[in-house]
Amino acid sequence: MANETSRVIRTSDKAKAAVFIEEDAVTIVGDSRHFVVADDRGVTIKGPVSFVSDSMGRRTAGLFVGINDFLEMIPQTILTPIPSKIPFPPVFAVVSIVKDLAFFTALLV
Repeated sequence: MANETSRVIRTSDKAKAAVFIEEDAVTIVGDSRHFVVADDRGVTIKGPVSFVSDSMGRRTAGLFVGINDFLEMIPQTILTPIPSKIPFPPVFAVVSIVKDLAFFTALLV
């Protein structure tokens, strides 16, 4: 429901695609069959979805990533168990925070 704090961005009045911004939600619409909504209930995606990433590039619950795509081709048996996900902590975020912290502490001296 549009109110005075909502914004709609379109390229023209006849365009089907739009960005609808409210105080607590954002909707990106391609047409009536394809859209993305982020609101207080979560993120809703409608329509076909394509992720251009390998298994190691998709993180679940902030800690787990998929195994290497090549290993997924090896059959899993009782003798050769292969996990589908492995824990891989996001240490790259900690490294970047430490670099920024070092930079800002150097400014204090």
